[in-house]
Amino acid sequence: MLMEVIKQGACARVGGRPRDACPHPGESRERRAWLEGYDGTNWEFGARAPHPTETVSSSPPLPDRTANAIPDLVWR
Repeated sequence: MLMEVIKQGACARVGGRPRDACPHPGESRERRAWLEGYDGTNWEFGARAPHPTETVSSSPPLPDRTANAIPDLVWR
């Protein structure tokens, strides 16, 4: 049941509905589940994980493969 509520919150975000459009009463577990789906809030009040679209994925730079190349090996 709560997974459906989480899905509803996620669909509301994708559909452009505001965060305060949650149909569940305040401090209820259904409201917390809806908000978790909407913006990634944790179950504990006050603790919040960022929504996946808000996180910046910074990958490390690729290694310089030319620095480790062996100059003596030349294919002809």
